[in-house]
Order: sequence, then structure tokens, then C-alpha cells
Amino acid sequence: MSVTASTPIDLSSAVGSQQPLEAVLLITRTGAQLGAWTRNPVPIDVLSIMSATLVGSIETLMTALGAASPREVSLMIDGRRVFVSKVNAQVVMVIVAAGGMTEVALRAATRQIVKSLPPFPSESDGPARGARDRRRP
Repeated sequence: MSVTASTPIDLSSAVGSQQPLEAVLLITRTGAQLGAWTRNPVPIDVLSIMSATLVGSIETLMTALGAASPREVSLMIDGRRVFVSKVNAQVVMVIVAAGGMTEVALRAATRQIVKSLPPFPSESDGPARGARDRRRP
């Protein structure tokens, strides 16, 4: 069974307004949007597609260098921090936050959001495995 974007996941209650987050995206590695939250109105489709492109580019770069595909990526881009974390083999969470937010805080926010997600299977995971994978940051 593959992950589908047929029922979008509401991330607004999981994100919470107290964190200095600008955007949270839950996407498949092909760019299909599973859930999204942004502080300000922005084109979510563009964010999802470009996030999937970013993930694919980093993966290609690392494997070309003989390294494994990273589980997490943290980038500082013009005063903003972009944090990418694999939720499972097919699902990726992308968080854009204020540059002052530390990686430790981003990891904690990622864990908190992932714990609040409903279980979802991927092609390489059985139905029961999705919940176990989400506990691992």
C-alpha cells in the first residue's frame, strides 16, 4: 500500500502558535502533499514541489559522493533555518523556522509534530510499522 495525499493531514493543532515556525510540510518523496501549515499565506504547491526537489537533490549529491542518504538535513538560508527529516521511507517533514531556532529545538518540534500524526503506511513499511518509525527522530 502506498502513501496517498487523498485526505490532507491537519497540521495546525500539531504545530502550535508558540513556536517560531514559518512553515511545516509533510510530503511524499515524490512531492505529493500530505499536510501543510504556514504562518502566512503562501503557495503551498510550490513549497511542496520545491521541498521534494531539495530532498532529491541532497540525496543525489550524497550518494554521488558515496555517502548514505541522510535522515536529517539542516540548512541556514538567509536568516531562516530549513530542517528536513524523514518520517519513514516515503514521507518527509520539512520545517522552515526563524534562524534563531536551534537544531535541538527543531528536532524537538519535529518529534512533537510527528507524534501527533495519524499512522500512515508506505510501500516499504507494513501498516503497523508506521507508528514505530515515527518515534525515532
